Amino acid sequence: MHAHNLGEGSQQILAGLIDILGALKRRAGEREDPATVFLLRHLTESPPRRVSELAECSRLDASTVSRHMKSLEEAGHVVRLEDPDDRRATRLSITDQGQALYDEAMAARSAALDRGLSDWTEEDRHTLARLLTRAARSLDTPAETRSGR
Repeated sequence: MHAHNLGEGSQQILAGLIDILGALKRRAGEREDPATVFLLRHLTESPPRRVSELAECSRLDASTVSRHMKSLEEAGHVVRLEDPDDRRATRLSITDQGQALYDEAMAARSAALDRGLSDWTEEDRHTLARLLTRAARSLDTPAETRSGR
């Protein structure tokens, strides 16, 4: 296969992912900023984090994360805690209200996905999930550390 064809396939994948996210947003009637859900996701599965840690794991710059965290804090979705390693710094932790917002957003998106894929077989849905999970892992792991895929 020529490199040009590989690039076209990658562009189709990217276009498909963008279209999927847009369709889910419309179907779910999403009210909150997608960045809100994206950043809350990084707080749901972790201990309290510094803004710099959130910026690193989300691949956003610290000023963008800081701005979003300020509005999430004002809305009661996150809280700042003293950093036990550095009293001058703070860590951010999701609140029960923030967890509820995240859970509601994910439930709405999941229901929208279920409605949109209702005519897919269970096998096709599992295949899509498996391939998306594999792609996410591959993109997050350097090629030289992956074995025989």
